[in-house]
Amino acid sequence: MQEEQYYNEKWSFVIKWIAVILFVVLLLVIFVPSNIWKDENSMRQRSQWKMEQLWDAQRMYKKLTGYYDSDMKGVLWFVSAVRDSILADSDYTGIQKIVYKGKEVKITVPAFWSTEYDTVFSKPYAARDTSLAEVYTALELNLETGEWDTVFLAENKDRYKYADSLWEGVILDTAVDTIIEKVTKFKHFNLVDSLLVCPLTEKEYQVSVKGKEMDTVIIHSPIRGGYKERKYFFFTFRDTGHGFIMNGEASWE
Repeated sequence: MQEEQYYNEKWSFVIKWIAVILFVVLLLVIFVPSNIWKDENSMRQRSQWKMEQLWDAQRMYKKLTGYYDSDMKGVLWFVSAVRDSILADSDYTGIQKIVYKGKEVKITVPAFWSTEYDTVFSKPYAARDTSLAEVYTALELNLETGEWDTVFLAENKDRYKYADSLWEGVILDTAVDTIIEKVTKFKHFNLVDSLLVCPLTEKEYQVSVKGKEMDTVIIHSPIRGGYKERKYFFFTFRDTGHGFIMNGEASWE
């Protein structure tokens, strides 16, 4: 009887541990592949974003010189150097000269080229702007009810809207108030050499200039035949490729 009880307790202990192990395995099977898929998607988005920045650099380089250049590292330096020149001298527009690879190159800098540069090579983020503004308390006739409604007008925003009516009408009070607005701001980033490298393979993107007039630029991901990497012994990180961009047309779009 005691021997039978001993074996029952022993098997009960083993079954409990087997259940725990199976539960852990189940959690791994559910959550690990999901995290790997998220990593795959995140890596693909980062890589494609980099390729888009390289294309924008090529596009702006052509605006300056009139042609593309397969030396992507040189293009990034060139575009950044022109932007630095504009920061140093706001009149750096029109026909200018810049030393590139030991030679003096003639370029044409459009009037608003720097504005486009600042817009393109930046990341948008949500922010709040706080400012002081003059606010008017006024009366507005409600045509539906026939009664006078109290409205609050900001001079900068509402003067034009109410120019023919309220602004010359009944103003009850004027006060200076704090206005908080949700706005979109842009954080600029530099065209550094890390943009040239695929975040997954750590190999440089392949840039080529083709066409009869060398008017076609193609930016390829270094992933051509697919990519595999073992994760946690039993799982695999897979990627079939990040695509390419040809003259601004992205294969993933």
